[in-house]
Amino acid sequence: MFFLPTKETPILCQGITSNAGAVHTELALAYGSNIVAGTSADKNVRQFLGVPVYKTVADAVKAKNPKVSVVFATPTHALKDVEDAIKAGIEMVVCITERMPMHDALKMKSLAEKAGVCLVGPSSMGIGIVDQTVIGSVPIHLFKKGKIGVVGRSASLLWEVARQLSNSGLGVSSVVSLGADHLIGTSFVPVVKALLKDETTEGILIVGQVHGQFEYELAEFYKKQKNQKPMWCYIPGRSLDRSDKRPLLGMQTVKFADVIDAKKQALTAAGALWIDSPDTFGKIVKKGKSK
Repeated sequence: MFFLPTKETPILCQGITSNAGAVHTELALAYGSNIVAGTSADKNVRQFLGVPVYKTVADAVKAKNPKVSVVFATPTHALKDVEDAIKAGIEMVVCITERMPMHDALKMKSLAEKAGVCLVGPSSMGIGIVDQTVIGSVPIHLFKKGKIGVVGRSASLLWEVARQLSNSGLGVSSVVSLGADHLIGTSFVPVVKALLKDETTEGILIVGQVHGQFEYELAEFYKKQKNQKPMWCYIPGRSLDRSDKRPLLGMQTVKFADVIDAKKQALTAAGALWIDSPDTFGKIVKKGKSK
């Protein structure tokens, strides 16, 4: 089950001495994240950036009992790292790895579901809770504390949303990157459930994608909520035409604008608010919050 981590949540970094792992661990520690352990391909490392490093995930869990693991690994090693975290009993695994082989992504998703583990990613940039913690490569230090939770697929658009909300004076409470790959572990619904329960979040902004069914699932879930928090939605790609690069997704025979319109209809019928242009995130949400 997805949950919003806090500054007390113990975090394990798998691949802590890798290039990306080292950089983002240092930034996370500076922000105040509770990184209690790491693992490394270099079995001779015992400590890194003041964090104890263990030979295996099982050893790290036994010693420090982390609740969340963030995986910095190459596509060839990510499946094994995620599998190790699942077997060790980690509650939530955030996989940063991009360009995962489809078969490996499918297997890690299946393993997580069978074990009852929340898998965020692959290709997630991470989770950022403002003034609390950062897991992964979220530029949380750029965002101001506020009341809007941001969830989406495209990381670059998430940062733009958070930037506009911060500059508008609204700020953000949480930023959750689900991952932009075609096959990922967590959809919008579990994250929106957590944000609806979160006392610091008063509104939610969703950045979707053309392909996939997540937006329809979200619409079905959202319309059943008795106490809806305002939810704004945006899906990029309206100006793009059919795609012959995605035949397995069925996108070679449909116009992106038609798919976006169908998802817009489903979401707005469920009570969500729509944003047509990415340069109006801050303006539209601020206008809605001022009513």
